Amino acid sequence: QAVVPAFTEQTGIEVIVELVPFGDIREQVTQAGPAGEGPDIFAGAHDWTGELAANGVISPVDVSSISDSFVQVALNGFNFEGQNYAVPYVTEAIAMYYNTELIPEAPATWDELVAACEAAAVDNCVVVPGGGAATDAYHNYPFVSAFGGSIFAFDPSTGFDASQVNLDSEATTEGISFLEAQIAAGVVPSTDYDTAKNLFYAGEAAAWITGPWELGDLRDGKAEGVGENWDVALIPQMGSNPAQPFVGAQGFFLSAFSEQSLIAQSFLLDFVATDDTMQAFYDADPRGTAWVNVLEGIADDSQVQTFGNSAANGIPMPNIPQMNNVWGPLGENLLLVRNGERAAADAMTAAAEAVRAAVAG
Repeated sequence: QAVVPAFTEQTGIEVIVELVPFGDIREQVTQAGPAGEGPDIFAGAHDWTGELAANGVISPVDVSSISDSFVQVALNGFNFEGQNYAVPYVTEAIAMYYNTELIPEAPATWDELVAACEAAAVDNCVVVPGGGAATDAYHNYPFVSAFGGSIFAFDPSTGFDASQVNLDSEATTEGISFLEAQIAAGVVPSTDYDTAKNLFYAGEAAAWITGPWELGDLRDGKAEGVGENWDVALIPQMGSNPAQPFVGAQGFFLSAFSEQSLIAQSFLLDFVATDDTMQAFYDADPRGTAWVNVLEGIADDSQVQTFGNSAANGIPMPNIPQMNNVWGPLGENLLLVRNGERAAADAMTAAAEAVRAAVAG
């Protein structure tokens, strides 16, 4: 609400801010918009974009004149069929927590991580959710993308292309084969989320790949086996490029049913997309930011900045409706790999075939 008084003072236009539980927003705007009762602008997640745009609920937002001000992955997240549909303000991605008593310095590469674990003689080198009995394609995605793999083809000029499923591509299979080798070598044990967390909290795992939502408990000292001896690093590089985790982004959408769309666009571009407003968002809720100047300026919190940099390296979760057909087959097949029950190539073939069949209807 900090930006509202300035907008009203300069334009004379009153802005009403309504707080709605985040989980209720998408359904409410989908129902209220066509009835003429919805908001002009609403906050939402980037993976809503494809569904909302395809159903005519949102309108494009032209940020071309200020595109360099945003972390590129955030804009990619709101790109549907080549058009941008929001002003991003938040990004979120996983990175790697590490025990500084076992790994004194952040490893830049996977080989450095393994060497540090060997030097520490630790049984659990890096714990990653997605093993045991629980599927988790999200946490395992850095292995999918490690050598250039992906789920769907992506082109910034057109967005994600569900007709090009890349799960069984050579690059994707190479990444999961790399994961398979780490499992066989005992570097990545088969752990679900809770087991991974408990091992790291107990000081029995050197590193843990997960997200910034764990920062609060770790900073509050709830990991008694680790205490203050932990830090955050980028996921170590496996291939020739930095690790690419999935990225979630949040932004402000423009309703296609707005009767004041030009004014609403001005509010977004001239009052929201500014250094002061984006800094205010970060100050109110310190997490990954979609605004380059804010990301570069939060060096006083290197851990949050590392999560932001991890997101900047990443790729947005596909925002097209067909992504709903991916989580099950991909997660189930990755779980089989994690548990040593299916070879990497066979798992990726099975996942790709299932996704193609579901997309085809």
